[in-house]
Amino acid sequence: MAAPGGKYFIQDNLKKVAPHHESWKQLWETKWKQPAMMGVYPFMFGSAKDFEPIVEEMVKKDVKEPYDWNTYPDFFFPKAEELENKAIEAEKAGELEKAEEYYLRSSVVYRIARFPAIRSERQKQAWEKCKEVVKKGLALQGKNNGFSPVHEVLVPHKHRKEGEGEFVPVFHQLPDTASKENPVPLVIIVTGLDGYRTELAVWAEGWRRNNVAIAALEIPGTGDSPADPKDSTSSDRQFSSLLDWVDVQEAIDSKKICAWGFSTGGFYAIRLAYTHADRLAGVVSQGGGVHHLFDPEWLDEVNHLEYPFE
Repeated sequence: MAAPGGKYFIQDNLKKVAPHHESWKQLWETKWKQPAMMGVYPFMFGSAKDFEPIVEEMVKKDVKEPYDWNTYPDFFFPKAEELENKAIEAEKAGELEKAEEYYLRSSVVYRIARFPAIRSERQKQAWEKCKEVVKKGLALQGKNNGFSPVHEVLVPHKHRKEGEGEFVPVFHQLPDTASKENPVPLVIIVTGLDGYRTELAVWAEGWRRNNVAIAALEIPGTGDSPADPKDSTSSDRQFSSLLDWVDVQEAIDSKKICAWGFSTGGFYAIRLAYTHADRLAGVVSQGGGVHHLFDPEWLDEVNHLEYPFE
């Protein structure tokens, strides 16, 4: 965002190094501890106490940038697996609310292991495990509370080009009140650079209570997006395939579809408002970057600023 005179608000501080780039200890203490205690981004569904032994081990080994993404996830896997095993045992014992809690908490630890992007085989394993346990947790969430849960839909990617994936994986929830006779609005949740459908599904419950369906999907180059990240038009095709699928869902009112994009997803939401204006009732870009975001003056400095990692 530019201040008066065409300067960034932090223009005079572009050379400063944020404290959280000094070490993982500083990242935790200055940036992540409070959000973890609150259970907010990027710790949705989580518990801060699950990270205490992880932080202790990383501080002991003085982990800092540049991180080795091949071994970095190994700090997280033991705790994630412990929570997953507790969930499995609770489910076997019929303690379904406890199982739901542990599956979702496990997904958070796996999430931070692959955060912010999948850059190694070990991080890919963390992403696969995150999806596995969060789907179990969300299914139990619906069962325990008596409503249709958030679940995964593999939307046919009808508009794909050669080399792109056959499906657009989407996390979807439809309120139980929805039907052909009573179709509901839909909010398309467009995820960001590091927050994927597995965690942005946290907002499904608020929309469900307001009788609104959700469909959460990743942007090109992240998560399981089938779109070619090297093709600037690939996101347009991905959204066309999604909207074609929405059009044949009788319980969704295709005249009441909105998109809500976060961070980098906000950029794609803005693009979507232009490319698919005739198919949407509205678009919200929350923190979406455009224009000066792509200036070399900004991009050359971002690795040591607000973002947690390079």
